[in-house]
Amino acid sequence: NEPLFYLLGNNKINSQNELLQHALLSQLVGPAQQCYFDRLIQAFWFKKLSEAAQYAEKYQECHQTRRFPDMFQTLYLGVSAFRLARLEDDKAREWVDIGKKALSKYQTWVKHSEWNWQNKMQLLEAELHACEGEMEIAKFKFQASIDSARKHRFVHEEGLASELFGMLLEENGNVEEAKQQYTLARSCYRKWGAFALADRLLKSTAS
Repeated sequence: NEPLFYLLGNNKINSQNELLQHALLSQLVGPAQQCYFDRLIQAFWFKKLSEAAQYAEKYQECHQTRRFPDMFQTLYLGVSAFRLARLEDDKAREWVDIGKKALSKYQTWVKHSEWNWQNKMQLLEAELHACEGEMEIAKFKFQASIDSARKHRFVHEEGLASELFGMLLEENGNVEEAKQQYTLARSCYRKWGAFALADRLLKSTAS
């Protein structure tokens, strides 16, 4: 966020934490929203889903439209919500409702650009079917999302879908198939240049 430090004209800000506090105290909505978005991205890709959902909601509370970031905030919140629905029984229905709202938006956006949004919509559909216990349909949708991301050259989202597919397979006892998906995900992350993600996945799935 160094460019934001310069734009704000405050050379006493040396970290994102300081930037966020300054933005909140000064009621600077744009910089605060950017800080929340940056934290959302980091939490989501490192699978800290509760944190990701928290920052996604903080981002949304800023009530400032930023079309492209808004679309990714919707994706990250939707995926996190569907995953959390399967981890937090007491809040499952609430999380599913949040996920469905995200999916509904992508079902609208895909009509305007299948290239950009199809794989993301299919990923959310896969997570919804997993929440509803429809495993065969969920598997089909995960693979469709992987294929679409590959076709449209979103290598990072091909990796994401492969990783999430692997998590579903592992949770349902299909360990060898899960390992295959994790291997594909790590390959995609390396192609994307996200070596820390590939290493994180390798460590978390080592057995």
